[in-house]
This record gives sequence, structure tokens and C-alpha cells, in this order.
Amino acid sequence: MISANDLAFIETLTKEAQACYKRGDIENGDAIFNSVFDKVHPGLVEHTKDNPKAIRDLIVMKNSSDEVISGHARAILKYLKDRGVNL
Repeated sequence: MISANDLAFIETLTKEAQACYKRGDIENGDAIFNSVFDKVHPGLVEHTKDNPKAIRDLIVMKNSSDEVISGHARAILKYLKDRGVNL
């Protein structure tokens, strides 16, 4: 279970990552989201290794016209690729 302090910290990180993407700072946005993924979704890598539908859904989201959705999906896909998930 995530404590109230951890949740507030994650919300702050998420807002900062979104701000990075909106101003075109992809590298820092991705780095911030990697920290969030490690904290919130420790089993994400293992889950997606055995779940091709999750990868397909992320690819669809990556191609969204909504910059925030696209940025989030791109960050998740990069995170997964960097951790050895075959995309």
C-alpha cells in the first residue's frame, strides 16, 4: 500500500513529467516517469513480457493526437524496452 506521502510525491513527479513533455523535454520526462514506474508498478516489466495485448494498447496510445497520452505511452514503452521487454 502506498502511503499518503508517497502518493503526494508520485503526483508531484507525474505533474513534473507532464510539464517536461509539454515543453518538449522528453529526456527528463522519461527519466521522471521511470522513477514513478519503479515505485508504483514494480511488476510492470514481468506483466508485459507475457501480455502482448498490453504492448499493442501502449502502441495505439503512443500514436494518439493527445500529447500527454502519447508522451506517457512513449515513456512506458521506452521504460519496458530499456528493461528488456521485447517490443
